[in-house]
Amino acid sequence: MMMLSCLTVVFALSVSDVTGRAGSKEWRASAPAPPPGFNEENGKGTTDHHHHQQHGVLWSELVIVIALVVMLGFVVNVVIIRLLKEKTKVKNTSTPVVGTKTSSPVSVSVKEVVKVEDTNPDPGLVFFVEQEEQFNLQSLLDAGADLQNQNYCSSLYKVQLNNNNNNFAYAVKRLKKLQAPCEEFDRTMAMVGKLNHQNILPLVAYSCQGEEKLLIYKYQNKGSLLALMERHIEGKIEFPWKVRLSIAVGIARGLDHIYKSDPGIPHGNIKLSNILLNENKEALISEYGYWNMVDPKSASLQRSSNGYGSYTAPEKCSSEKGDVFSFGVILLELLTGKIVENSYSGGLDLPKWVKAMVREEWTGEVFDKEIAKVGMYAFPLLNVSLKCVAHFAENRPSMAEVLETILGVVVEAQEEFSFSSTDSTPPHPHTHDAAHVLYSVAEDKEEG
Repeated sequence: MMMLSCLTVVFALSVSDVTGRAGSKEWRASAPAPPPGFNEENGKGTTDHHHHQQHGVLWSELVIVIALVVMLGFVVNVVIIRLLKEKTKVKNTSTPVVGTKTSSPVSVSVKEVVKVEDTNPDPGLVFFVEQEEQFNLQSLLDAGADLQNQNYCSSLYKVQLNNNNNNFAYAVKRLKKLQAPCEEFDRTMAMVGKLNHQNILPLVAYSCQGEEKLLIYKYQNKGSLLALMERHIEGKIEFPWKVRLSIAVGIARGLDHIYKSDPGIPHGNIKLSNILLNENKEALISEYGYWNMVDPKSASLQRSSNGYGSYTAPEKCSSEKGDVFSFGVILLELLTGKIVENSYSGGLDLPKWVKAMVREEWTGEVFDKEIAKVGMYAFPLLNVSLKCVAHFAENRPSMAEVLETILGVVVEAQEEFSFSSTDSTPPHPHTHDAAHVLYSVAEDKEEG
C-alpha cells in the first residue's frame, strides 16, 4: 500500500507539472504582444530558456511513463498473488494425501465422487445377497458418504442407507486405475461373489460403469487387525495369545479356501489393514479379487508406501506362494507384537530381524510378553512363519500345509494347555528341539 501511495503522489505531481506548464502556455498566448523593437536576446524568452523548458517537459513526460509502467506492474502482481491464493485454497480443501487414513471422516455425497455415465440411464448394481437386502444405485448415490481411507488404487467410503428396507452401513470401495474392461471385471466379481466362507468378507454388490468401478461390503464396526494391534501397542487394550491364534487360524482358513476354489485367484494384497474383524473378533479377509487388475505402476507405488512393501514377496508377483509370504509376515507380527504397516515399523524388515535373532540364539527375545507366556506353542508357530517368509518361493509351503501345521498347534494346545493365558507357563519338553528346527529354518539363504 505504501508503494501504491508513493506512485500516486508521483503521478499527481507529474500531472500537476504538465497542467501547470499547459496553463503557462495558455497565459502567454493570451498576453499582449511585445512592443516593437523588443530585443528577444535580452528578454525572458531567450533560446536557452526555451530549450530548458522543452527539456523539463520531456523529463515530466518520462516520469509519467515510468510511473504508469510501475503501476501496471504492481496491478499485475496483485492479480497473480490473488490467483495463487485461490489455487492454494483449492488445493488445501481437496481430498487428503493418498496412502493415508483420514484423521477425521470427510462427509460428501456419493454422487459427488462417483460419475455414472449418461449413456446408461439405469446402470443398477449386481447383488449377491437376498432380495430384501438389495437397493438401487440411486439410493446409494443419494446417501451421505464418509471418506475413511484412500491410496493410489482406491478410496473407501462409509455409506449409511436409511430407507424402509435397509438401515445398514456399507463400505463402498471406489477402484481407480484398473487395467480391465467391464467384461473381465464382471467375470471376476461373479466368481468372488460366489465365495462363501466365514473368514472371507462377503461381497454384497458391485457396479461397473466404464471407468467407475465400485465394490460394496457391509461395514465392519470392529475395524481391522491393524487397528487392533495399534491399540494394543499403545497400551489401550489387551491382545491375548488365544485371540491371536484364533485370528491366525481364520486367515489361514480363508486363504486355503480361496486356493481350493476354482480358479483360485490370488489375493495379492494381504496385510493387517485388509484383515477385518467381525463382532466376535474373527478374521475376515477383505478386498479380494481385484488386485491383479490394478495398474502395475499404481500397485508399485502402493507397495512402496507406508510399509506395505514389507508384505510383498521378493519375486513381486501375485500367486499362492506370494500370499503365503504375506501371511507369514502377519504371523510374525502376531508373535512379536511388531507392526510393519504404517509408521510403527520404522523401516523394520521383520522377517530379516527375526531370522537374525534366531541365528544369534536370541529366539526367546522375539516374542512379546503375551506370547512369551505360551512359548512352548509359540515355537512351532514361529517355525511355520519363517518357512512362509523363505526368500525363494519354492521353499515356502502351500497354504494347505500352513493351515494343517497351525491347526496341529491348536489341537496340541487344547489337549495340554488348559489353564488361562494369565497363568505362568510350565517348561515344555520339546522346546530345545523346536529351537533347533527354527535355527535351520532361519538359515534360509536369501542372499544367494
